Amino acid sequence: DFELTSIQAFPNPTSDSWTLETNNINMTSIQVFDVLGKQILALRPNVNNVVIDATNLCNGLYFAKINTDRGSSTLKLIKKYSFT
Repeated sequence: DFELTSIQAFPNPTSDSWTLETNNINMTSIQVFDVLGKQILALRPNVNNVVIDATNLCNGLYFAKINTDRGSSTLKLIKKYSFT
């Protein structure tokens, strides 16, 4: 029983990195796409907690497609400018 809410991304929006976390479900692959559909990152972590570095990404909206053994889900990720 895969639930779409079982994957969390925080902080979102971020200025430097996102942490993706599941409830003890290993993420077998993560693909990050920009709004034009271009894949900008691909990971095969096989863990339930991953940090995605966004420091070199442009500000804007991204989509993360996360696959697990129990199904897949897509999350919106927002990169914003940091004033610090």
